Amino acid sequence: STTVSLVVVPCTVHKAPDTGLPDELRALVEERAPQIVALQEARPDLALPDGYAGHHATSFRRGLVGPEEGVMTIANAPIDLAHRVRSVERELLVLTPKAALITTFPLDDGRHLCLVNVHGLNFDPSGRQLARQLEGLRALVEHLDGPLVIAGDFNTWNEPRMKAVLDLAAALDLFEVFPDYPGGKKGHAPSARVRRALGIDRRLHLDRLYVRGLRPVHAAWLEHFECSDHVALLSRLAWS
Repeated sequence: STTVSLVVVPCTVHKAPDTGLPDELRALVEERAPQIVALQEARPDLALPDGYAGHHATSFRRGLVGPEEGVMTIANAPIDLAHRVRSVERELLVLTPKAALITTFPLDDGRHLCLVNVHGLNFDPSGRQLARQLEGLRALVEHLDGPLVIAGDFNTWNEPRMKAVLDLAAALDLFEVFPDYPGGKKGHAPSARVRRALGIDRRLHLDRLYVRGLRPVHAAWLEHFECSDHVALLSRLAWS
């Protein structure tokens, strides 16, 4: 069998320019040797570890001339396709759209591994915006027959939003990979009243990884990764 190490590292807008981020990525590579790293809210000028190349998909530009923010997938393996998918809708109807990045990696057996790096639309308790965003992604990858990974920050902080992700997983025959112990970034709000009004479930974590055609070998939360206000999720996956 062959194994692939995938790390989902949600980086926030406020932490993405942190000067410590390149050092943390290098340490992550040295300690865990991931072949693929998926980041959300990264900037295209991020200094990458030696031996890694990346593709960036811009969600928005901060201000008129500010830096670009978006999702970024980096790997030490060849990427033969990278396709940005920008959400049609915007946060709160008038703010930023969100981006996803579809990348494919050639495998030795002639197939391709497809990774969909997702940053889900937020601030919608009904989950309808997120569901439409994910439906658009489903339509782009449902024809693929090789191994499929869909991962990232889905902002699954209440049940309707969680249902949108579960519907995507059911439609694509995906199953979730997660550590068997608690961890990850949980939904939160400043008061119990706000949590009740929005239906926030503090048991739900925001960052998730779904696969098809792969089996998990190991999964862990990387609590010591500090250049993000989320918790990195490491998964080693294998196929026969």
